[in-house]
Amino acid sequence: MTTQQRAKAPAREADAASLSARLAQAAMAVVLTVISVLLLVTTHRLEITLLGVELPAGLLFGALFQVTTCVFLWAATGSRFPLLVLGCLWGVLAMPFLGESAGGGVLMPAVLGDVPQYSGWIVQGIGLVIPFLFAGMLTVARRRRPRAR
Repeated sequence: MTTQQRAKAPAREADAASLSARLAQAAMAVVLTVISVLLLVTTHRLEITLLGVELPAGLLFGALFQVTTCVFLWAATGSRFPLLVLGCLWGVLAMPFLGESAGGGVLMPAVLGDVPQYSGWIVQGIGLVIPFLFAGMLTVARRRRPRAR
């Protein structure tokens, strides 16, 4: 093995390690996105009446779950990449539930009896906006941190 080949070997190993780390991060994000879409789409209309006030428990649960998912992904990987995968993939996986079907929009109808269903729109915002907001906050926090010299 020549000197140049020996010098390139650690670089190739580091590239392979970073590629495998990114693939593992993406796999984690994909699994959590599937779970997130299924949970948020099926529970977003849940309401609980407490002291005569109807609380949107499904939307609150969805927001809490999405924040927890973002915190977990960042804590487990130390990277913003899985957050971006979560945000981008969430809309793609939720799309089949959004449109009109043969029986109408069953899980996430836009309108029921001339009454707009805002909870369906809000849950889409929760699924898409929270991961990007979290990644943006991490970016701002990282840039504001004073660098040691």
